[in-house]
Amino acid sequence: MRKQIAIALTLILLAGCDNPRRQEKSEPAPAEYAWEYWRNPDGYLDDQAKVLFGLIDATLGRNPATTEPSAERQLALASLDALLHDTRNDDSPALHAFLDMRMTRVLAQLKERPKKKGVELFKLYNDGFVVRAGGATVGFDLCGTRQGVKYIPDSLMREIVGLCDMLFISHRDPDHADAIVVDMASEAGIPVYGPEDYPNEKTEKVRMEDFGSRRLAKGIEVQALPGHQDELQNNIYVVTFPNGHTVAHCGDQYNREDLIWLKTVSEKMARPLDILIIDCWALELKETVEGFSPRLVVFGHENEMGHTIDHREAFWLTQYKSETLPVPSVVLSWGEGYLL
Repeated sequence: MRKQIAIALTLILLAGCDNPRRQEKSEPAPAEYAWEYWRNPDGYLDDQAKVLFGLIDATLGRNPATTEPSAERQLALASLDALLHDTRNDDSPALHAFLDMRMTRVLAQLKERPKKKGVELFKLYNDGFVVRAGGATVGFDLCGTRQGVKYIPDSLMREIVGLCDMLFISHRDPDHADAIVVDMASEAGIPVYGPEDYPNEKTEKVRMEDFGSRRLAKGIEVQALPGHQDELQNNIYVVTFPNGHTVAHCGDQYNREDLIWLKTVSEKMARPLDILIIDCWALELKETVEGFSPRLVVFGHENEMGHTIDHREAFWLTQYKSETLPVPSVVLSWGEGYLL
């Protein structure tokens, strides 16, 4: 009986679609049943985005990041790429709801008791990361706004910042140096370290041409390698945590002259590197990774909103690039963590 009813409804709907009188209507027809989209393509695409974002979130939850991702995980990331390369979603309620959900989950994880061993890493949006190990928590390039669009609500970002012991800014571009985030940290008494040419007076300027290191609060040791994005100063921070784990964040390193020392940079670092956080579009990626000689590579900067779609680096493309590297790597979506 249910099958017969379903067939009958299908025939009725098909007949309605072929009805010439209905096709002559210039205004959207009132909904005659749930999910009516006749003459409402925007409504259809909006609802489809909501469904897909939800399915992606659930699939990523069932298939967490690993150095050998499942086919289901790769399909979820590729589906996310497709949504994020549709500019109609750039400031859509569906995208904001997805990001809010992902950032809320990161915040909840950060509030949990940290793991006793290893180093935990959380990817926020774009190239923003929070890393904690040995009782210390550090934020790199935390940014919630892009071209006036708020991708991480201030309420969530303020709580995340408040859980950090210090913040590092690689360079002055606004997608890495968020003045609102700096204000949040300053109000909470959290130190912010940035490059010499960043004009915000609330940051402590860092430049170390000799590859030296310095001791900061909470037993953290840092080197600021003198990198560049083209001609712009771009500090590559190499942070050693109290338990000895070392993490490097490359910011937007992209300068061919710097490759001379980057290809042997591990010789200039105080300790062996556990995790290298590097942009997915880094110059001579394989050779640079070899120069750092990390235990693990983590990528940043995929799908930066506001870029043209040909410059929104896709997760699927990063996954292909990762397969050329000499060390293990993980491709993280927004709002995901990894424990090494």
